[in-house]
Amino acid sequence: MRQVLVLCGKELRVAFDTAQGAVVAVAFLLACGFFFGNNLFLMGQAEMRGFFAVMPLLLMFFIPAMAMRLFADELHSGTFELLATMPVSSMQLVLGKYLALLLQLLILFSLTLLYPWSLSLLGDPDGGRIAAGYLALLLLSSGYAAVCLYASSLTRHAMVAYIIGFALLFAAYLLSQAAMTMPPAVQDWLRMVLPLPGYRAMLRGVIGLENGAYFLCMTLFFLALTGFQLERRRWQ
Repeated sequence: MRQVLVLCGKELRVAFDTAQGAVVAVAFLLACGFFFGNNLFLMGQAEMRGFFAVMPLLLMFFIPAMAMRLFADELHSGTFELLATMPVSSMQLVLGKYLALLLQLLILFSLTLLYPWSLSLLGDPDGGRIAAGYLALLLLSSGYAAVCLYASSLTRHAMVAYIIGFALLFAAYLLSQAAMTMPPAVQDWLRMVLPLPGYRAMLRGVIGLENGAYFLCMTLFFLALTGFQLERRRWQ
């Protein structure tokens, strides 16, 4: 566990000490502020449904940008070979970098808590619905982060890792949108394997164990794939 925390701390320092990390964080917060302000001031809706509805699209662009360098830079610079000789297992590497990525997202999400606070000054927002929205956002982000971390382990080039991660998330988004036009049997199958149906159900206040279990399985599956990919590179 100590190795995981050390790796996590290192990645957090790199993320917040570099211009790339700062630019991504500021751009994400500006985009969130735009969509929240658009609903509040232009459409006159003192609620956060529009904000949570657009978050899958924003995460699809920003999480790959946050995750793309995590393994790709190590492979490109040759430091992965050094890590491979240290007494750190592949899964410890994966968990350390994944935890750092998840903490970055938590910090960014915590800054958006200004939005429900401002709504509470204007009226009486549904606190339960907002809490369910943030829980759904956290679960969706945990799965997206695992997917993009896997994408970063596939290549030595950060931009290629970004494209792979974005393509995987975009494909899932397109399938979720197209599912409504497909036969009922296909729709039921897609609801079981895609992340957005569970996310949207939680936004409606339908919080069940099956949704949490789905995102947990999604996260563990892609973390296991990442660990397998790193182990394969160790033996090459």
